[in-house]
Amino acid sequence: MKKSLMMLSVLALSAVSVVPAFSQQGLTGDVKQQIKEVQDAIKKKGAKWTAGENNISNTPEDWKYLVGFNFQPVQAEPIELVAATELPAAIDWRDVDGSYVTAPRNQKKCGSCWAFSMTGGLESYTLLKKNTPGVDVDLSEQVMLSCSGVGSCSGGYLSAGFLQKTGLPLEEAYPYTATDGECSAAAPGWQEAAYKIGAWGSVSRKLDTIKTALIKYGPLPTAFMVYEDFMLYKTGVYSYTTGKRLGGHAVLLVGYNDEGQYFIVKNSWDKGWGEDGFFRIAYSEMNNSVTFGLSTIAYRESKNEVPVGEAVRAGLAPLFAPTAAWN
Repeated sequence: MKKSLMMLSVLALSAVSVVPAFSQQGLTGDVKQQIKEVQDAIKKKGAKWTAGENNISNTPEDWKYLVGFNFQPVQAEPIELVAATELPAAIDWRDVDGSYVTAPRNQKKCGSCWAFSMTGGLESYTLLKKNTPGVDVDLSEQVMLSCSGVGSCSGGYLSAGFLQKTGLPLEEAYPYTATDGECSAAAPGWQEAAYKIGAWGSVSRKLDTIKTALIKYGPLPTAFMVYEDFMLYKTGVYSYTTGKRLGGHAVLLVGYNDEGQYFIVKNSWDKGWGEDGFFRIAYSEMNNSVTFGLSTIAYRESKNEVPVGEAVRAGLAPLFAPTAAWN
């Protein structure tokens, strides 16, 4: 089944391979020289970010494992969103009377970014639904990786049907191994305590639509194309400057800022990368080869509910009674 899905991905977008693309030719020379080349390109183009050493810069041979998104159309009904006439100028779900974003995790040497993106989205959705900011609920990416059928360490895509039908348990039910693993290795009966979504849908790749969805539904799983310079990001508002394409990457969109013209995004390369595991990326990167915002999805309880993000901002949450599984 997985092989069939991967073949469909190749046919759908031949420019992206099933196994994350990676060019060894772009990584000759030592790390310091590579960083200098990116820094020079940033200066030449007047970009607003800083490149330097981080927790992955010294192991470029491992970069191929850090991208693993296979682009294909989202198989979900589009969420009909009419862009609000007056959107707030900024939002950061890490700071809305508390944080509704869990800590960045580490996918390690496994192309499982898609699993971390969707799991992080479910964690934020759960915090919003229960209106419990600041709780670092930690759900099992390994169950998403080993049981969902959506992908493997060689790549996957954004499809939340498993989260709607089955859901994810806490991390302790199946701790992350950075391998494909077997679903049978998860703790018996984990399904009974799994966290779920009620529904989900796709969000069109338009700036105001994505901003509207972020306001209404909270953090959004999304994807984009990663280039070599991005691996050396330390801080600032990223925009592409130089380097070869490495492949697709799924992340969690958690905010935006109109004054600075950027999105705020949670990554899955641990806290030693970027801005404590997060990064900012310019709106402009939606309109070039980076194509930020591809395959964006949103979680919700039903088609008729007040969206969880909108409810929290309006002071209406919690919408649902706590469950026995919630700590």
